[in-house]
Amino acid sequence: MNNIVKRICFLLLLGMSTIFAFESQFTLPVNFYNNIEDPINAYDLNNNPASKIYEENTEVFSINTIFADLGYKRTYDPLATQTYRADFTTLRRINERSFFSASITYDEYRQQDLFSSMEKDFYDDYFSMIDSTLGNTKYYGPKLAIMYNIQLADHLFLGVEGNYGIERSLKDTFPKTITIMRNSEYHIGLDYRKKSMSIGVHGRYYDDQKYYEAVRSYSDVQTKTYIGYNVFFNEASSSTIKKRRIRNGLEYGGHFRIGGRQAFSMNFSASGLRRSSKADLLRSSSTRERGFWLREGIHLLGSIDIHPESSIASRIYSEYLYYNDWGKSMISQTLILENMESYFQAGVVLAYQPSMIQKAFVGAEIGKVAYDYKEYVFPFEDSQTGTEWKLYAGAELYLSSKTRLNFNLEYAKENPKFYWNTDYFLNTGLRINLEQLFSFGYIEVKFENINRKPSNDSKSISVMQIGLSYRRK
Repeated sequence: MNNIVKRICFLLLLGMSTIFAFESQFTLPVNFYNNIEDPINAYDLNNNPASKIYEENTEVFSINTIFADLGYKRTYDPLATQTYRADFTTLRRINERSFFSASITYDEYRQQDLFSSMEKDFYDDYFSMIDSTLGNTKYYGPKLAIMYNIQLADHLFLGVEGNYGIERSLKDTFPKTITIMRNSEYHIGLDYRKKSMSIGVHGRYYDDQKYYEAVRSYSDVQTKTYIGYNVFFNEASSSTIKKRRIRNGLEYGGHFRIGGRQAFSMNFSASGLRRSSKADLLRSSSTRERGFWLREGIHLLGSIDIHPESSIASRIYSEYLYYNDWGKSMISQTLILENMESYFQAGVVLAYQPSMIQKAFVGAEIGKVAYDYKEYVFPFEDSQTGTEWKLYAGAELYLSSKTRLNFNLEYAKENPKFYWNTDYFLNTGLRINLEQLFSFGYIEVKFENINRKPSNDSKSISVMQIGLSYRRK
C-alpha cells in the first residue's frame, strides 16, 4: 500500500505539463550551524556535487505552505504572498562506487495587490518594467533536479547536477500580463577525498530566459521601463507590450579540507562569480534593446571544526562576498549606474551533547555590510557601511524512542538597501520540527515564524511556514 501511494504521488508530479522555473541565485546560502557534531561538508559550502555523501537509499515526499504579510513594504512589493509547494525526492545507490538522486518540485506562488505586476520582483533587476494597474498574480510550475556521483578511482569522485524549469504566470486583472520563464542550471565537480583531507574544483552555469506580454488598449495603461531605481523611460502606446530578459551566470572555484572526524578539521572554499542580464522590448518583428547589466564578484568561505572526544563540539566560521556591477542603457549607449557591495561575517557556535538523545547549541555571529551605489542620468548616490549581528540557540531532544523534537530561536539585526527606507530591521525567528517514527517510515511536522521589524515604522513583515514530510525508513 505504501509503495502504491508513493508511486501515485510521483506520477501526479511527473505528469505536470510544465517544469518549475526558479531564479538562480548569484550566491548560494550556507547553514554553518547545522550538524555541529560533524565536520562541515564541501557540498554545504559550495554545492560541489562530487562532495555529496549518501550512505543509504532514501525517499522523501513533502508538502508545505508559506504565508507572508508585508505590513511594511517597498513601493512595488505586493501586500501579501502565499507559496504552496510539493516535493518528491528519491536517492538510489547504484553500487558501492556511485549513486543517483532525482527530485521534482511543484510550486505555486501568489502575490496579492501587486502594483506594476509586469515584474515578479521589481528590485531584482536594474531594468524592470512596470504598468499602472493593480492586481493579483499567480506563478506556478514544477522543477526537475538530477544528481549523479561516481568514484572514478581511489579517493577521486566526479559529480554532476542539473535542474530545469518553466514557470508561467497570469495577472487576474486587465491587461492580464502573462509571464513565461525558462531556467536551466548545471553543476560539475571533482573531489579528491580521504579521511584526513580533501581537495576539489567545481563549476556552475545557469541560464534564465524570461518573457512578458501584456495586452493593452493604446494609452489606457501606462507602461514604463526603469533604468536603475530613479530614472524611467515611458514606453510608446501600442496594442501589446512585450519584454524579454536573458540572464546568464557562471561560478567557478575550489576547496580544500584538512582533518576529518578527528579532533580538528578546517575547510576553505573560494569562488569567482559572473552574471550578465539583458533586457529588450519586443515590437512586432523588431527588437528594441533597453539595458545591459553585468555583475562580477568573489565568494570566500571558511570554517574550523573542533570536536574532541567529549560531549562538547564547536565551529568557528567566516564568509566574505564582494562584487561590483554596472548597468548600461542601450537606448543612449551610455553607462548609467555603478554599484559595489561587500559582506563579511564571522561566527562561532557551541554544541553540547551529553547523550545520544540530547543535544543543544548556542551561537553568535557579527558582520559588516558596505555598498556604494551611483546613478549618472539623474545624479543619485547612496553609500553606507553598517554592522549586522545574529544570536541563535536550539536543541534536539528525543521525547521517546520514536519521537524527536527540534527547535531553534534567532534574534538578529539586518541592514537593508536604501530602497527599503529604513536604517535596519530587527528579526526574530522560531522553528519547531517534530518527527515521529512509524513502521513504514518517518513523518515530520514543521513550523516556522519570522518577524522583521523596521526601525522607523510600527508595522512589520511576518512570515509563517507550515510543512509536512514523509521519509522512508
